[in-house]
Amino acid sequence: MATEVVIPMLGVTVEKGIIVEWIKQEGDPVARGESLFVVEADKVTTEVESPATGILAKILIPAGQEVPVLTVVGLITEAGEAIPDEYKARPAAPAAEHGAAALAAASAGARSAPSASAIPRGPIAIVPAARKLAREKGLDLATIAASGPGGVILLRDVAAAAAAPGISASTLARRFADRKGVALAGMEGTGVRGRIMRADVERTLIEAQTPGLGKIIPMDRMRQVIARRMSTSAFTAPHIYFFTDVRMDPLLNFRREILPDFEKAFDLKPSINDFLIKAVALNILDFPILNATVKDQEIHIAPEVNVGLAVALDDGLIVPAITNADRAGLVDIIRQRMDLVKRARAGHLTMAELECGTFTVSSLAQYDITYFTAILNPPQSGILSVGKTRDELYLSDGGAVKTRQQATFGLSVDHRIIDGTVAADFLQNLKWKLERPTFTFLNL
Repeated sequence: MATEVVIPMLGVTVEKGIIVEWIKQEGDPVARGESLFVVEADKVTTEVESPATGILAKILIPAGQEVPVLTVVGLITEAGEAIPDEYKARPAAPAAEHGAAALAAASAGARSAPSASAIPRGPIAIVPAARKLAREKGLDLATIAASGPGGVILLRDVAAAAAAPGISASTLARRFADRKGVALAGMEGTGVRGRIMRADVERTLIEAQTPGLGKIIPMDRMRQVIARRMSTSAFTAPHIYFFTDVRMDPLLNFRREILPDFEKAFDLKPSINDFLIKAVALNILDFPILNATVKDQEIHIAPEVNVGLAVALDDGLIVPAITNADRAGLVDIIRQRMDLVKRARAGHLTMAELECGTFTVSSLAQYDITYFTAILNPPQSGILSVGKTRDELYLSDGGAVKTRQQATFGLSVDHRIIDGTVAADFLQNLKWKLERPTFTFLNL
Protein backbone atom coordinates (compact mmCIF):
# COMPACT_ATOMS: atom_id res chain seq x y z
CA MET A 1 0.00 0.00 0.00
CA ALA A 2 1.33 3.43 -0.96
CA THR A 3 2.53 5.71 1.85
CA GLU A 4 2.35 9.50 1.62
CA VAL A 5 5.38 11.61 2.54
CA VAL A 6 4.42 14.97 4.04
CA ILE A 7 6.07 18.17 5.26
CA PRO A 8 5.91 17.59 9.02
CA MET A 9 4.96 20.09 11.70
CA LEU A 10 8.01 22.28 12.26
CA GLY A 11 7.15 23.92 15.57
CA VAL A 12 4.39 25.92 17.18
CA THR A 13 4.95 29.06 15.07
CA VAL A 14 5.75 27.50 11.70
CA GLU A 15 3.16 27.09 8.96
CA LYS A 16 5.29 26.58 5.85
CA GLY A 17 8.61 25.02 4.89
CA ILE A 18 10.94 25.06 1.90
CA ILE A 19 12.27 21.80 0.52
CA VAL A 20 15.97 22.62 0.29
CA GLU A 21 17.12 19.33 -1.21
CA TRP A 22 15.86 15.84 -2.00
CA ILE A 23 18.42 13.41 -0.60
CA LYS A 24 16.68 10.49 -2.30
CA GLN A 25 15.49 10.56 -5.90
CA GLU A 26 12.57 8.90 -7.67
CA GLY A 27 13.14 5.17 -7.96
CA ASP A 28 15.57 5.00 -5.04
CA PRO A 29 14.97 2.31 -2.41
CA VAL A 30 14.37 3.80 1.05
CA ALA A 31 14.21 2.36 4.55
CA ARG A 32 11.94 3.53 7.34
CA GLY A 33 13.79 6.21 9.32
CA GLU A 34 16.18 7.02 6.46
CA SER A 35 16.49 10.70 5.50
CA LEU A 36 14.46 11.63 2.40
CA PHE A 37 14.79 15.40 2.06
CA VAL A 38 15.92 18.56 3.85
CA VAL A 39 13.28 21.13 4.83
CA GLU A 40 13.90 24.64 6.12
CA ALA A 41 11.59 27.07 7.92
CA ASP A 42 12.19 30.37 9.70
CA LYS A 43 13.91 28.83 12.70
CA VAL A 44 14.28 25.16 11.81
CA THR A 45 16.37 23.24 9.29
CA THR A 46 16.01 19.48 9.51
CA GLU A 47 16.12 16.24 7.55
CA VAL A 48 12.79 14.48 7.18
CA GLU A 49 12.83 10.71 7.61
CA SER A 50 10.98 8.14 5.56
CA PRO A 51 7.74 6.94 7.18
CA ALA A 52 7.99 3.53 5.50
CA THR A 53 10.30 1.07 3.74
CA GLY A 54 9.95 0.73 -0.01
CA ILE A 55 10.62 2.73 -3.18
CA LEU A 56 10.41 6.51 -3.49
CA ALA A 57 7.99 6.16 -6.41
CA LYS A 58 7.11 9.81 -7.01
CA ILE A 59 8.29 13.26 -5.93
CA LEU A 60 5.34 15.66 -6.03
CA ILE A 61 7.10 18.82 -4.85
CA PRO A 62 10.57 19.60 -6.24
CA ALA A 63 13.39 21.25 -4.30
CA GLY A 64 13.17 25.00 -3.92
CA GLN A 65 9.43 25.25 -3.33
CA GLU A 66 7.70 26.52 -0.19
CA VAL A 67 4.57 24.65 0.85
CA PRO A 68 2.37 24.48 3.97
CA VAL A 69 3.17 21.89 6.62
CA LEU A 70 1.39 18.52 6.20
CA THR A 71 1.44 18.93 2.40
CA VAL A 72 1.99 15.61 0.58
CA VAL A 73 5.34 15.97 -1.20
CA GLY A 74 6.15 12.40 -2.21
CA LEU A 75 4.93 8.84 -2.40
CA ILE A 76 6.52 5.58 -1.22
CA THR A 77 5.36 2.26 -2.62
CA GLU A 78 6.39 -1.34 -2.21
CA ALA A 79 8.69 -2.85 -4.85
CA GLY A 80 6.67 -3.53 -7.98
CA GLU A 81 3.58 -1.71 -6.70
CA ALA A 82 1.90 0.63 -9.17
CA ILE A 83 1.46 4.30 -8.36
CA PRO A 84 -2.20 5.04 -7.52
CA ASP A 85 -4.08 6.81 -10.30
CA GLU A 86 -4.64 10.01 -8.33
CA TYR A 87 -0.88 10.46 -8.04
CA LYS A 88 -0.12 9.59 -11.65
CA ALA A 89 -2.20 12.50 -12.83
CA ARG A 90 -0.97 14.91 -10.19
CA PRO A 91 1.74 17.25 -11.51
CA ALA A 92 4.37 18.84 -9.31
CA ALA A 93 2.91 21.88 -7.58
CA PRO A 94 3.68 25.23 -9.23
CA ALA A 95 6.45 27.23 -7.68
CA ALA A 96 5.21 28.97 -4.55
CA GLU A 97 5.36 32.71 -4.13
CA HIS A 98 8.55 32.38 -2.11
CA GLY A 99 9.85 29.28 -3.87
CA ALA A 100 12.39 28.60 -6.57
CA ALA A 101 11.05 31.13 -9.08
CA ALA A 102 11.10 33.96 -6.56
CA LEU A 103 14.53 32.91 -5.41
CA ALA A 104 15.87 32.92 -8.97
CA ALA A 105 14.35 36.38 -9.50
CA ALA A 106 15.93 37.67 -6.31
CA SER A 107 19.27 36.38 -7.52
CA ALA A 108 18.99 38.19 -10.87
CA GLY A 109 21.86 40.58 -11.19
CA ALA A 110 23.75 38.80 -8.45
CA ARG A 111 25.16 36.38 -11.01
CA SER A 112 24.24 35.59 -14.58
CA ALA A 113 20.81 34.05 -14.15
CA PRO A 114 20.04 31.05 -16.36
CA SER A 115 17.07 31.08 -18.63
CA ALA A 116 13.89 29.44 -17.41
CA SER A 117 14.44 26.50 -19.73
CA ALA A 118 17.94 25.99 -18.36
CA ILE A 119 16.83 25.58 -14.75
CA PRO A 120 16.10 21.94 -13.99
CA ARG A 121 12.53 21.20 -12.95
CA GLY A 122 11.49 18.56 -10.46
CA PRO A 123 14.26 16.74 -8.57
CA ILE A 124 17.61 18.39 -9.34
CA ALA A 125 20.12 16.06 -11.00
CA ILE A 126 23.70 16.88 -10.12
CA VAL A 127 26.97 14.96 -10.02
CA PRO A 128 28.42 14.41 -6.50
CA ALA A 129 31.51 16.60 -7.05
CA ALA A 130 29.32 19.46 -8.24
CA ARG A 131 27.00 19.10 -5.25
CA LYS A 132 29.98 19.24 -2.89
CA LEU A 133 31.35 22.39 -4.55
CA ALA A 134 27.90 24.04 -4.49
CA ARG A 135 27.64 23.44 -0.77
CA GLU A 136 31.12 24.86 -0.17
CA LYS A 137 30.28 27.97 -2.20
CA GLY A 138 26.82 28.35 -0.67
CA LEU A 139 25.09 28.19 -4.07
CA ASP A 140 21.43 27.36 -4.60
CA LEU A 141 21.11 24.47 -7.05
CA ALA A 142 17.88 25.93 -8.43
CA THR A 143 19.81 28.92 -9.85
CA ILE A 144 22.53 26.95 -11.66
CA ALA A 145 22.24 26.36 -15.41
CA ALA A 146 22.85 22.68 -16.26
CA SER A 147 24.92 21.72 -19.31
CA GLY A 148 25.02 17.96 -18.80
CA PRO A 149 22.91 15.42 -20.67
CA GLY A 150 19.30 15.32 -19.48
CA GLY A 151 19.68 18.52 -17.47
CA VAL A 152 22.38 17.21 -15.11
CA ILE A 153 24.42 19.88 -13.31
CA LEU A 154 28.12 19.29 -13.88
CA LEU A 155 31.14 20.49 -11.93
CA ARG A 156 31.90 23.14 -14.56
CA ASP A 157 28.35 24.54 -14.18
CA VAL A 158 28.84 25.08 -10.45
CA ALA A 159 32.31 26.56 -11.00
CA ALA A 160 30.89 29.02 -13.55
CA ALA A 161 28.08 30.07 -11.21
CA ALA A 162 30.53 30.57 -8.35
CA ALA A 163 32.83 32.69 -10.53
CA ALA A 164 30.03 34.94 -11.83
CA PRO A 165 30.25 38.52 -10.54
CA GLY A 166 27.59 40.03 -8.31
CA ILE A 167 26.23 39.67 -4.82
CA SER A 168 27.87 36.94 -2.75
CA ALA A 169 25.41 35.47 -0.27
CA SER A 170 24.87 32.15 1.45
CA THR A 171 21.96 29.95 0.42
CA LEU A 172 20.22 30.44 3.77
CA ALA A 173 20.68 34.21 3.47
CA ARG A 174 19.09 34.23 0.00
CA ARG A 175 16.15 32.09 1.06
CA PHE A 176 15.58 34.09 4.23
CA ALA A 177 15.79 37.39 2.33
CA ASP A 178 13.34 36.08 -0.26
CA ARG A 179 10.79 35.02 2.37
CA LYS A 180 11.08 38.31 4.25
CA GLY A 181 11.10 40.48 1.11
CA VAL A 182 14.52 41.98 1.87
CA ALA A 183 16.74 43.13 -1.05
CA LEU A 184 20.33 41.90 -0.92
CA ALA A 185 21.62 44.70 -3.13
CA GLY A 186 23.67 47.20 -1.14
CA MET A 187 23.74 45.01 1.97
CA GLU A 188 27.06 44.69 3.80
CA GLY A 189 28.13 41.12 4.51
CA THR A 190 30.09 39.91 7.52
CA GLY A 191 31.11 36.54 6.05
CA VAL A 192 34.35 35.58 4.34
CA ARG A 193 35.25 38.13 1.61
CA GLY A 194 32.19 40.18 2.50
CA ARG A 195 29.73 37.37 1.88
CA ILE A 196 26.19 38.12 3.06
CA MET A 197 25.08 35.74 5.78
CA ARG A 198 21.62 35.11 7.24
CA ALA A 199 22.57 37.18 10.32
CA ASP A 200 23.22 40.14 8.04
CA VAL A 201 19.75 39.83 6.52
CA GLU A 202 18.21 39.56 10.00
CA ARG A 203 20.09 42.68 11.14
CA THR A 204 18.86 44.63 8.10
CA LEU A 205 15.31 43.45 8.73
CA ILE A 206 15.43 44.52 12.38
CA GLU A 207 16.79 47.94 11.46
CA ALA A 208 14.03 48.38 8.89
CA GLN A 209 11.34 47.37 11.39
CA THR A 210 12.59 49.31 14.40
CA PRO A 211 9.51 50.78 16.09
CA GLY A 212 9.00 54.51 15.75
CA LEU A 213 6.22 57.00 16.29
CA GLY A 214 3.69 56.86 13.49
CA LYS A 215 5.38 53.85 11.87
CA ILE A 216 3.48 50.83 10.58
CA ILE A 217 5.29 47.51 10.95
CA PRO A 218 3.78 44.56 9.07
CA MET A 219 3.65 41.28 10.97
CA ASP A 220 5.85 38.60 9.47
CA ARG A 221 4.62 35.00 9.36
CA MET A 222 6.22 34.05 12.67
CA ARG A 223 4.65 37.00 14.50
CA GLN A 224 1.24 36.26 12.95
CA VAL A 225 1.37 32.64 14.11
CA ILE A 226 2.51 33.67 17.61
CA ALA A 227 -0.37 36.15 17.81
CA ARG A 228 -2.91 33.56 16.69
CA ARG A 229 -1.64 30.80 18.99
CA MET A 230 -1.40 33.05 22.04
CA SER A 231 -4.92 34.34 21.38
CA THR A 232 -6.17 30.77 21.07
CA SER A 233 -4.41 29.83 24.31
CA ALA A 234 -5.79 32.82 26.19
CA PHE A 235 -9.38 32.25 25.07
CA THR A 236 -9.45 28.43 24.93
CA ALA A 237 -7.62 27.48 28.13
CA PRO A 238 -9.01 29.34 31.17
CA HIS A 239 -5.89 30.62 32.93
CA ILE A 240 -5.47 30.94 36.69
CA TYR A 241 -2.39 32.55 38.24
CA PHE A 242 -0.44 32.06 41.47
CA PHE A 243 2.56 33.94 42.90
CA THR A 244 4.99 33.41 45.73
CA ASP A 245 8.30 34.89 46.89
CA VAL A 246 11.23 32.48 47.00
CA ARG A 247 14.34 33.11 49.10
CA MET A 248 17.21 32.84 46.62
CA ASP A 249 20.14 33.12 49.08
CA PRO A 250 20.35 29.35 49.71
CA LEU A 251 20.41 28.50 45.99
CA LEU A 252 22.85 31.31 45.12
CA ASN A 253 25.18 30.26 47.95
CA PHE A 254 24.90 26.59 46.96
CA ARG A 255 25.85 27.42 43.37
CA ARG A 256 28.74 29.59 44.55
CA GLU A 257 30.10 26.81 46.76
CA ILE A 258 30.05 24.04 44.13
CA LEU A 259 31.08 26.20 41.15
CA PRO A 260 34.92 25.86 41.41
CA ASP A 261 34.89 22.08 41.81
CA PHE A 262 32.11 21.70 39.22
CA GLU A 263 34.02 23.69 36.59
CA LYS A 264 37.20 21.77 37.34
CA ALA A 265 35.50 18.39 37.06
CA PHE A 266 33.21 18.98 34.06
CA ASP A 267 34.41 22.23 32.43
CA LEU A 268 30.84 23.52 32.73
CA LYS A 269 29.26 26.38 34.63
CA PRO A 270 25.73 25.69 35.93
CA SER A 271 23.31 28.60 35.71
CA ILE A 272 20.37 29.31 37.98
CA ASN A 273 18.11 28.23 35.11
CA ASP A 274 19.71 24.78 35.15
CA PHE A 275 18.79 24.35 38.81
CA LEU A 276 15.27 25.67 38.11
CA ILE A 277 14.76 23.17 35.29
CA LYS A 278 15.82 20.28 37.51
CA ALA A 279 13.74 21.44 40.47
CA VAL A 280 10.64 21.87 38.27
CA ALA A 281 11.13 18.39 36.78
CA LEU A 282 11.42 16.82 40.23
CA ASN A 283 8.36 18.74 41.36
CA ILE A 284 6.32 17.45 38.41
CA LEU A 285 7.01 13.91 39.65
CA ASP A 286 5.12 14.91 42.81
CA PHE A 287 2.36 16.62 40.78
CA PRO A 288 2.07 14.72 37.47
CA ILE A 289 -1.17 16.52 36.57
CA LEU A 290 1.02 19.53 35.68
CA ASN A 291 2.42 17.35 32.88
CA ALA A 292 -0.98 16.94 31.22
CA THR A 293 -2.82 18.16 28.12
CA VAL A 294 -6.47 18.18 27.07
CA LYS A 295 -7.37 15.98 24.09
CA ASP A 296 -11.05 15.90 23.14
CA GLN A 297 -12.82 15.10 26.41
CA GLU A 298 -9.81 13.43 28.06
CA ILE A 299 -6.84 14.55 30.14
CA HIS A 300 -3.61 12.95 28.92
CA ILE A 301 -0.62 12.92 31.29
CA ALA A 302 2.62 12.74 29.30
CA PRO A 303 4.91 9.80 30.19
CA GLU A 304 8.08 11.95 30.00
CA VAL A 305 9.00 15.17 31.80
CA ASN A 306 10.44 17.51 29.15
CA VAL A 307 10.93 21.03 30.49
CA GLY A 308 10.88 23.77 27.86
CA LEU A 309 12.99 26.90 28.31
CA ALA A 310 11.71 30.04 26.55
CA VAL A 311 14.45 31.53 24.33
CA ALA A 312 13.97 35.07 23.01
CA LEU A 313 14.88 35.62 19.35
CA ASP A 314 14.94 38.85 17.37
CA ASP A 315 11.55 38.19 15.78
CA GLY A 316 9.78 35.99 18.29
CA LEU A 317 10.01 33.37 20.99
CA ILE A 318 10.95 29.73 20.68
CA VAL A 319 10.71 27.02 23.36
CA PRO A 320 13.05 24.03 22.96
CA ALA A 321 12.79 21.37 25.64
CA ILE A 322 15.29 19.60 27.90
CA THR A 323 14.23 15.98 27.56
CA ASN A 324 13.77 13.62 30.51
CA ALA A 325 14.76 16.43 32.87
CA ASP A 326 13.54 14.44 35.86
CA ARG A 327 16.09 11.68 35.17
CA ALA A 328 18.90 13.80 33.72
CA GLY A 329 21.80 14.83 35.92
CA LEU A 330 22.84 18.45 36.23
CA VAL A 331 25.70 17.97 33.77
CA ASP A 332 23.34 16.60 31.14
CA ILE A 333 20.87 19.44 31.72
CA ILE A 334 23.60 22.05 31.31
CA ARG A 335 24.84 20.50 28.08
CA GLN A 336 21.32 20.17 26.68
CA ARG A 337 20.47 23.76 27.62
CA MET A 338 23.65 25.23 26.10
CA ASP A 339 23.22 23.25 22.88
CA LEU A 340 19.52 24.06 22.50
CA VAL A 341 19.94 27.81 23.10
CA LYS A 342 22.84 28.00 20.65
CA ARG A 343 21.00 26.14 17.90
CA ALA A 344 17.74 28.00 18.58
CA ARG A 345 19.47 31.31 17.84
CA ALA A 346 21.10 29.82 14.75
CA GLY A 347 17.81 28.33 13.49
CA HIS A 348 19.04 24.74 13.64
CA LEU A 349 16.56 23.08 15.98
CA THR A 350 14.70 19.94 15.01
CA MET A 351 10.96 19.43 15.11
CA ALA A 352 11.15 17.03 18.05
CA GLU A 353 13.06 19.56 20.16
CA LEU A 354 10.29 22.12 19.62
CA GLU A 355 7.30 19.83 20.05
CA CYS A 356 8.24 17.53 22.92
CA GLY A 357 7.95 20.03 25.80
CA THR A 358 5.45 19.19 28.56
CA PHE A 359 5.99 22.23 30.84
CA THR A 360 7.69 25.61 30.29
CA VAL A 361 9.97 27.87 32.33
CA SER A 362 10.07 31.52 31.27
CA SER A 363 12.62 33.71 33.04
CA LEU A 364 13.05 37.49 32.88
CA ALA A 365 15.52 37.49 35.76
CA GLN A 366 18.05 39.42 33.67
CA TYR A 367 15.67 42.39 33.48
CA ASP A 368 14.43 44.76 36.15
CA ILE A 369 11.08 42.94 36.20
CA THR A 370 9.74 41.89 39.59
CA TYR A 371 7.05 39.50 38.32
CA PHE A 372 4.87 38.86 35.27
CA THR A 373 2.01 36.65 34.18
CA ALA A 374 2.74 34.16 31.41
CA ILE A 375 0.37 32.73 28.82
CA LEU A 376 0.41 28.94 28.46
CA ASN A 377 2.38 27.42 25.63
CA PRO A 378 -0.31 25.21 24.04
CA PRO A 379 -1.07 22.39 24.53
CA GLN A 380 0.79 22.44 27.84
CA SER A 381 -1.09 22.99 31.09
CA GLY A 382 1.54 24.87 33.09
CA ILE A 383 4.20 27.59 32.76
CA LEU A 384 6.48 29.03 35.45
CA SER A 385 7.47 32.71 35.30
CA VAL A 386 10.58 33.95 37.13
CA GLY A 387 11.28 37.58 37.97
CA LYS A 388 14.54 39.24 38.97
CA THR A 389 16.33 38.42 42.19
CA ARG A 390 16.23 41.47 44.45
CA ASP A 391 17.42 42.55 47.90
CA GLU A 392 14.69 43.00 50.49
CA LEU A 393 14.66 43.93 54.15
CA TYR A 394 13.12 41.60 56.71
CA LEU A 395 12.81 41.36 60.49
CA SER A 396 14.69 38.41 61.98
CA ASP A 397 13.38 36.35 64.89
CA GLY A 398 15.63 38.34 67.21
CA GLY A 399 14.11 41.62 66.05
CA ALA A 400 17.06 42.74 63.95
CA VAL A 401 16.56 44.22 60.47
CA LYS A 402 18.43 42.19 57.87
CA THR A 403 18.54 41.78 54.09
CA ARG A 404 17.92 38.75 51.95
CA GLN A 405 17.70 38.02 48.24
CA GLN A 406 14.42 36.78 46.88
CA ALA A 407 12.52 36.48 43.60
CA THR A 408 8.83 36.31 42.76
CA PHE A 409 7.74 33.13 40.98
CA GLY A 410 4.48 32.93 39.07
CA LEU A 411 2.57 29.86 37.97
CA SER A 412 -0.02 29.93 35.18
CA VAL A 413 -2.13 26.80 34.76
CA ASP A 414 -5.01 25.54 32.66
CA HIS A 415 -7.98 25.60 35.01
CA ARG A 416 -9.74 22.92 32.93
CA ILE A 417 -7.15 20.44 34.20
CA ILE A 418 -5.69 21.86 37.39
CA ASP A 419 -7.59 23.04 40.45
CA GLY A 420 -6.43 26.01 42.48
CA THR A 421 -5.35 23.97 45.51
CA VAL A 422 -3.22 21.67 43.35
CA ALA A 423 -1.51 24.61 41.67
CA ALA A 424 -0.90 26.28 45.04
CA ASP A 425 0.60 23.05 46.43
CA PHE A 426 2.83 22.72 43.34
CA LEU A 427 4.22 26.25 43.73
CA GLN A 428 4.65 25.90 47.49
CA ASN A 429 6.46 22.57 47.07
CA LEU A 430 8.74 24.10 44.41
CA LYS A 431 9.53 26.97 46.78
CA TRP A 432 10.47 24.43 49.48
CA LYS A 433 12.82 22.62 47.09
CA LEU A 434 14.59 25.78 45.92
CA GLU A 435 15.08 27.09 49.45
CA ARG A 436 16.71 23.78 50.45
CA PRO A 437 19.07 23.14 47.51
CA THR A 438 21.48 20.85 49.35
CA PHE A 439 18.67 18.38 50.03
CA THR A 440 16.99 18.84 46.60
CA PHE A 441 20.14 18.39 44.54
CA LEU A 442 21.87 15.93 46.88
CA ASN A 443 22.18 13.14 44.31
CA LEU A 444 23.12 15.26 41.30
